[in-house]
Amino acid sequence: QIYCFYKSMLAAFCFSILLAAPALAGVIKIQTRTTVEPSENHVRITVKLTNEGTAAAYSLQVHLELMEETLDSRVQPQLDPTKSDVFFFEKNTQGVKAGRYPLTVFVDFHDANQYPFSALSGMTFSVGANLNPDLAVISKNITIDKQGELFLDIKNLGVSEKHLLASLALPRELSTPTPQIDFQMGPRSQKNLSFEIRNFSALPGANYPVFCYLEYDLKNVHHTALCQAVVKIIASENLFRRYRSVWIGLAGIFIAAFLFFVFRNRRKTSG
Repeated sequence: QIYCFYKSMLAAFCFSILLAAPALAGVIKIQTRTTVEPSENHVRITVKLTNEGTAAAYSLQVHLELMEETLDSRVQPQLDPTKSDVFFFEKNTQGVKAGRYPLTVFVDFHDANQYPFSALSGMTFSVGANLNPDLAVISKNITIDKQGELFLDIKNLGVSEKHLLASLALPRELSTPTPQIDFQMGPRSQKNLSFEIRNFSALPGANYPVFCYLEYDLKNVHHTALCQAVVKIIASENLFRRYRSVWIGLAGIFIAAFLFFVFRNRRKTSG
């Protein structure tokens, strides 16, 4: 009986190991390189995608958000590992106020199992005038499971009051109830701002860059400051993980007690 008990325990242990073994799969890593070439009345934007992973990406499409407009590329059916593809865009800037503007690049794609992913990058580009904003913005990387707060520390370095618009750019896997915040800043002042970020479909272990643009107009020139942070996704902690050592201890006590009673009953039977 004792032998059968040990044999059953060994079989159960081996089965647990098989269930816990992770499935080996390829990784998709899309690297985005964006260049902007401004001219008198338009800008030409080139986006180069490179798959630096070990698995193919499918149905890739690039989306640009700039100057309150979205530009969409053609759909690339497949991008194999180490391969690249280039997408071209043009935007008419005639009549646009001179200054520096935000540019957000979204890349949508999916894996071989049709699971959707996105890659996000942010930058700024100039039209007519290239002036640095009188702002200093600092943010810190955050770690979330279901939701969290992204905090910004903003300083107005100039001597003029500013009316600012803060816009948060997120990948498709994340969301926020307040993507834009309007606020005022006095001369030589400091302000703390926060955005709530929610996990919509991000997988544990993933790291997502997010971008915040701070825009304002001053003396007929448009200004943009850019801030970047990384959102790391972790698995939600359940009761088993939180009290894992307690459960293991209880299991050990239960097994020891069971073996004690088995041996005691066997001795009584032998006596």
